[in-house]
Amino acid sequence: MSADDNRPMVSRLFALLVWALVAGTCVFWGLRLLAHPSPHGAPVVAIGAFTTGRSDMSRLLGPTPVVQSSEATAVAAPELSARFRLAGVMAPKRPSEQGLAVISVDGNPPRVYRVGALIDGDLMLRDVSLRTATVASSRNGNDAGVEFVLEMPSIAAAATGVLPQLGSATAPDVILAPGAAPRGELSR
Repeated sequence: MSADDNRPMVSRLFALLVWALVAGTCVFWGLRLLAHPSPHGAPVVAIGAFTTGRSDMSRLLGPTPVVQSSEATAVAAPELSARFRLAGVMAPKRPSEQGLAVISVDGNPPRVYRVGALIDGDLMLRDVSLRTATVASSRNGNDAGVEFVLEMPSIAAAATGVLPQLGSATAPDVILAPGAAPRGELSR
């Protein structure tokens, strides 16, 4: 056998490789041009109003007595406290533990803050109780008196109403399944 006996096989393998590349390119561009993308679902939209839990969290977190003086809340700066919104609290059972508060600043998404953490600039989370969070200045200078209390929004009352009577003019028509007879009538 000579070295030239296998020359046609190399050219055949090269031709196979070239045609495979041409076929792959045709499939790629065929799918790219002929396939239609599936429609996407509705875009996700952030909820504007923060929702709060609708259950009694005191069973889980333990009730703590809230001792507040009315003078401390009256001194609060209303223009400064209007920038903050309390979305949730996790008050500790023991006073030695630190609590957490979920606070939104200037309408931004709410973030979780631990007692003692800086919230915005020199304002820090001073204290957390069952439904309130106290924010105060972290400076020891003239602004040490800046302190205000954020409260959780109250839970809205459940919507109540009266159901219409059966057979009244305002009651909606009953939709029957195919082949089902209304009550009181016999199917024939």
